[in-house]
Amino acid sequence: MSNGTFVLVLAAGAGLLALWLHVRFPSLAPERLGRTILHAATAFALLKLTSMFGESTAVFTVVFVFVLPALVYALLCTIWVLQHAQTALGLSR
Repeated sequence: MSNGTFVLVLAAGAGLLALWLHVRFPSLAPERLGRTILHAATAFALLKLTSMFGESTAVFTVVFVFVLPALVYALLCTIWVLQHAQTALGLSR
């Protein structure tokens, strides 16, 4: 498997995990927009921190212990922000 394919599969898997978490545990979503933005900022700061891990012998460990959870959290926060945007526009049920 090439690196590009691995990254694509990792991103798709993280997206599916985030979607599953959102559907399975809807009570995790913050009710206020300010808290949602705080979660999103934290998630993207975690993603930025994962870029500090350089090439090491345990690449898969770093990816699955640090990068995947941070990516799932960032995508989950993106779902929450989109949900708030739909509510603000009057598009939600």
